[in-house]
Amino acid sequence: MAVHPKTAETNVRLPPCAFGALAAAMTRQGTSRDATVRRLMTEHVERQEQEDPDDRLTHISTVLRYPPPPRWRKDPRQDRPLRLRASADLLERARAVSLVLPGQYQRAFRDYQSRALTDAVVTAIAVAERFTDEFLDGLLPFCTTALPATCGGWRPPGSAPVRSALSWRRPWWCAKRQPRQPKPCWTQTRSTCWRL
Repeated sequence: MAVHPKTAETNVRLPPCAFGALAAAMTRQGTSRDATVRRLMTEHVERQEQEDPDDRLTHISTVLRYPPPPRWRKDPRQDRPLRLRASADLLERARAVSLVLPGQYQRAFRDYQSRALTDAVVTAIAVAERFTDEFLDGLLPFCTTALPATCGGWRPPGSAPVRSALSWRRPWWCAKRQPRQPKPCWTQTRSTCWRL
């Protein structure tokens, strides 16, 4: 099949429940799947570019890397591929506004790959039509990209602490840990050593 010279094709892998939400959006708009995905992505990218980088939305399934890749080569995959046909410029802009943690790269080790385009597609679909399944049920569907920094999980080296609207309500697992006090080790008589 011939592709327009300015159009790029790629695949992203989505949770099966996202396909149901995409089908509902297609039915509501009366357009094809490619046209619906392109429209949702364009709206998503324009909305995200207007936000502060810490206030950009990301879907919880990409933060949790759900569904996980198969453990072994012969195990069946739980996700399904979605073929994207969009302009190369739109795909690059979508990658630029998505959640990428420091150290994540597109060609990194399998468990720590960046999934920027998947994040953009899933978040765009979820904003238009919410979806959930057994695993995602009960979880908030969106979080901001500042959430990991709020919990002290990561922050660019040398940067100031990040303050956001979420920082006043820290759950117990994000509570700031108190530094351990060194305990004296009395096994040596001449000098005191410190054990952490």
